[in-house]
Amino acid sequence: MDASRPYTLVVRVDGTPEGYAAAEYACSLCVKLKVSYRLIFLYVVALYRRTALNLINRQTDQLNADIREDAENSMVKCKQFLSRFESLVTYEWISIKDEGNIGPIMVQFIHDGLNTPVDLVVVGRTASTGIKKIVGSHVSDYIIAHLKCPVMVVKNEYDLSDDEGRH
Repeated sequence: MDASRPYTLVVRVDGTPEGYAAAEYACSLCVKLKVSYRLIFLYVVALYRRTALNLINRQTDQLNADIREDAENSMVKCKQFLSRFESLVTYEWISIKDEGNIGPIMVQFIHDGLNTPVDLVVVGRTASTGIKKIVGSHVSDYIIAHLKCPVMVVKNEYDLSDDEGRH
């Protein structure tokens, strides 16, 4: 690591227990760091791709509108969750929307959109079941395979019941 720049962590955050666990892990790590850091929470909204067929695009547009609305609601909840760490760590919030899958969108953003080297990426991971167990189609698998920096996969789930009644 270049001592003239902060240690940079990018955390994929979403409204899932695994996303919250990744955020909590990254915050606890930053509290322990003895060097300056840059903590970035990245929320990725993956939209369906439009096609050349207008009939299909109408349905795609409706699905994407639903995805955007769900994402806005999820981002509000994520920001509420992250607010508990504001007195402990400083962080940046970045949300990106693009067509495609979350893994490739995130990798491209880290490579081309940050304009700074990343020292660690933190992602959550759900337990593998069914088809995912067979084909390994987790976002974390894609990120590990396509990024050249270390990736921490947080498998523990954040217990959302801890948040009940806190708003």
